Amino acid sequence: MKKIIYLLFVLFLFCAACKKNQICLSGQFENAAKPYLLLSRSETYETIFLDTIFLQNGRFSHTLTEEDIGIYLLQYDDNTVLSFIAQNGDNLVFSGDARDLSRTYDVQGNEETQLLLESRRKLDQFYDKTKVWSAVFLQHPDGEEHEKVMNLYYKEFDSHKAYLTQFISQNKGKLVTLPAFYQKIGNIAFFDVQKDSALLREIYTALTLTHPNSSYVTDLKEKLEYDCE
Repeated sequence: MKKIIYLLFVLFLFCAACKKNQICLSGQFENAAKPYLLLSRSETYETIFLDTIFLQNGRFSHTLTEEDIGIYLLQYDDNTVLSFIAQNGDNLVFSGDARDLSRTYDVQGNEETQLLLESRRKLDQFYDKTKVWSAVFLQHPDGEEHEKVMNLYYKEFDSHKAYLTQFISQNKGKLVTLPAFYQKIGNIAFFDVQKDSALLREIYTALTLTHPNSSYVTDLKEKLEYDCE
């Protein structure tokens, strides 16, 4: 209850202080042992470092100004990078337990970030289901048990891909559809740029209407022309 009251209080303060041409970030990570976070913007072909955000007893606040909506990354350590979507005028409040931040973090203040978290949680569920089969897969490199495991894996893979397809269809025109299309389990992508180019073109067409001047849209146009012609 105290945690909820604290987050609401922080959100209230930042809503009052944050300007329309700024993105305001604040929050608290419980059990944080690291002294700072690294803030970056994720572009199509590169990740641009923006700033270092220092933590005080796990709490932080920061403001930045960007020209357009973007996909951002908060790096806690080498193995923990938190994704979120934001644009000028947003007041984002973060929370989570630093002992397992990737699984516990939450962000209030932006609808697309909530959708991004939803798709990430679904990926976590997929991973949790399939990692149980890894031991069986390694113990039985061939034969009937191997085939059973592979069939189960492909079934779950296809199920998650169907979820992502529906997710993209339900959120046309939102930037969150791009990370959904490029989502991976390990090094394996759910969609192929060439084989699933029709879906990628739908994403592009919808984004040209909602974010015509976005660098993501410009880069996607070039990618479609180069990879899908």
